[in-house]
Order: sequence, then C-alpha cells, then structure tokens
Amino acid sequence: MGALQEKPIPLSVRIELCRAGLQVRADGLGIRMLHIKGSTVDPSIRPDVREGSDVDVIVDPGRVAELHAQLLDGGWQVYSTFDEGSPFGHAQTYWHPDWGYVDLHRRFPGIRLDDAAAFDVLWRSHAMSSAAGRAIVVPGVGVQRALFLLNAARGTRQEREAARDQCERMPTEQHRELDALLAELEAEVAASVVTGELEQWRHRPDYRLWHVISAGGTRTQEWWGRVRAARSASEALGVVLRAPRVNRSRLRHELGRTPTGWDVFTAAVTRSRIALRDLLSGGRPG
Repeated sequence: MGALQEKPIPLSVRIELCRAGLQVRADGLGIRMLHIKGSTVDPSIRPDVREGSDVDVIVDPGRVAELHAQLLDGGWQVYSTFDEGSPFGHAQTYWHPDWGYVDLHRRFPGIRLDDAAAFDVLWRSHAMSSAAGRAIVVPGVGVQRALFLLNAARGTRQEREAARDQCERMPTEQHRELDALLAELEAEVAASVVTGELEQWRHRPDYRLWHVISAGGTRTQEWWGRVRAARSASEALGVVLRAPRVNRSRLRHELGRTPTGWDVFTAAVTRSRIALRDLLSGGRPG
C-alpha cells in the first residue's frame, strides 16, 4: 500500500476546529470570551453566511495577557500587534500552521466606552452556539446587531448600504433597543457613518477620524483624527509617539522577510516624505 496522501484541511473545517479549540483554552482559564463575525452571526442579521478566512473573538480586556500566553504555548505566533493592526488598536492577529488566523479583540472599533465596561455590556446578554460539536459563547442578538452596524461603518460602501437597509427594516422596538445600546456604548458617531448622519456629530472628538475613514483622506489626517479621538491624554500621547514609527509587521509582510535596519530606515524616510507632502499639498489636519 502506498503512503497516505496528505490533503489540506478545508478552510471551513479548520475555522470550526479553531473556534472550538479557542473556547477550550478560554474556559480552562475561566476567561470570558465572545465569538463574533463569520458564521456566529445570527441568520436574522445576516442570512448569507460568510465564514471569512479567520476567527474573531473579543475577550475580557483584563485577561488578554493570559490568553495571549496560552496561544503562544499552543503554537500560535503573533502576526500583527494591537498597535500595528488598525487606527483603533483593537485587535492582535495570530497565526497557527494548522488552525490559521485568529483576531483577538480587546475592544471593538467605534465603541468609546471604557474597554472593561464595554465588554461587560457586550457580555450581559451572551448566548450559546456551537463549533465542531463544542459549545461556544456568542453575543446576544441585540449586541450582534450593534456590532454588525459598527463593523459596516469601516467597510465598503456596499456593506454600509446593506447595514443601512437592515436598520430601516427593523421594527420600531428593535430600533429603540439598538439606539439605546449604541448610546450606552458611546458608539453613536461610528453608527452614524452607516445611517448617513455623521455631520450631526461634528462636536464629538472621534468625528474627524470617522470622517477620514468613511470619506477618505491623507495618512496625516488619519493620524490627527486618531489623536483627537483618543479617550485620554495618555492615549493621545501614545498615538503621537507611534506616528513616526515604521509598522514593522506590515513591512515584514510586504517584503516577505524580516526587515533589515536599512529597510526600516528607508521606510521611515519614505513615511516622512509622505507626511511632508501631505502637509505641503494642503492635507493639513482638519
């Protein structure tokens, strides 16, 4: 008999097994964790199931370090860090040769409420689902509606339109519950990107950032929006200090190898030239 032929694990199977494995690790440590996006979204919100290419979870922010250590022990590697992933610093991405990619969220973009308090709100109505025969924890349907809306705010025009259509079809009572939840999470500005009411929130500190995300702008304008959207002076200072730094994870992925010192220096020079060009061309902070 010839040697058995190895076949890659189908993506859908790998994702289900990854979800189950993550839940086992979180439960073993007693960590509250919610599975979000993909096939965990309730069919009443998204009938067309989109599994995606990775697993997304949001974790009690006070326990992120513990789950991080568990993932490293289990063979996952950090693909991009919280500071390198997005303007919101919301998720850290991990990669495993067998189970693929995991996005570990400590917050959800658009929510301005303190991370710990916000997670308590998201967890409050949690429900159970399953993956690979293993019970997993997901947000309640009301929270899923809010997250779907906020996720669309960062998405394509088509995704925003789809979320807007869903909002318009909601019964009045569901709409009231959604508005109340968004207000509790201090997420009205991000949600207004979908509803087309962003200009009503010009007085809010995160308006400028969401304006750049939804309408476009220069990198300099985005960074200034991030500074203005910071929830504290220390957070704003951290944004300012990170602005000149080269995103080493992104550079590594672009080059396909570990960047050398010269690579980093060249990228820093290019970054400075782009910022100067933005300023000289009128792309000043708004």
